[in-house]
Formats: sequence, structure tokens, C-alpha cells
Amino acid sequence: MRIRSMAREDVPELLRLMEGIVTYERGSGFRLTEAELLNRGFGERPEFGAFVADRGDGRLAGMAVHYEIPFMHTLQPLLMMKWLFVDPDQRGRGVGRRLMQRMARHAVDTGHQKFSWFVLKDNAAARAFYGGIGATPDPDWDRWLLGAEAIGALTAGG
Repeated sequence: MRIRSMAREDVPELLRLMEGIVTYERGSGFRLTEAELLNRGFGERPEFGAFVADRGDGRLAGMAVHYEIPFMHTLQPLLMMKWLFVDPDQRGRGVGRRLMQRMARHAVDTGHQKFSWFVLKDNAAARAFYGGIGATPDPDWDRWLLGAEAIGALTAGG
């Protein structure tokens, strides 16, 4: 198993893994396509990057997808991990840990002192995994969202 940066040839497998995590997270309306991933990941201004766990047989065992928020109050960018996903049949083999190690090296190499991500509240296995590598929940922030209905009401002056 080799951990490396994503390549154009990985797009079909990345799409498979991305759909896998969205399904696991009970998401709906999965609309990503290979063309969209190529454009957003390898276009003139890439919007995301990924590290992949290459099995060596044309299949990926996992991925860590990342992006940057351009700047925060410190004028430094914030490194975010969008998704960490390991195929269910590859779990327990250290793939997730190796992907997180690569993310940590990327943070150091790009001048970030930390990186952040979200975890489903009921994903006990992920919480245990992240705790086991020394990560902690952010004590200061909860994620909030404004859904379509609320956006409609707000824009209508409600």
C-alpha cells in the first residue's frame, strides 16, 4: 500500500470513494461526476487535493481529501480535511492512520500549525480513531447551517 497525492487517473476511484463516504454519512443527491472532479481538482485553480492509499492493483483503498480556507483572522490559511474514508474491507490495516500521517506532513510542509475536519456526532468509531491519534474535538466551535427553507425566508425578508 502506497500513500501518494492523487493523480488524474485516480478520478474514477476517487468518485467511488466519495460516493461511499456520502452514502455512509446518510447523504443524498450525490451529483459529483468525473468531469467535475477533473475540473475542480486539476483545473486552472484546483479547489481541492487528496492523498490516496494506492493498493497497486488499480484500486484505491482510501482517501484523505483536503482544501484550504484562504485566510482567517491571522491572515493565514486554514487547512481543512473534507473527507477521510477507507474502504470497509481495508479497515483495521493502518490505512486511515497512514493517510492522517500524510495529511500531517502536508500541514507541516505547507506551513499550517493545525488542520480541521468535521465528524458525525454518532460516528463513535471515527471519534475513537481520531482520539487515538491525538486529535480532540474543537471546544470552541459547533457547526451551524442555514437550510434552503430558512434561506428562502431570510431573503424574502422574514
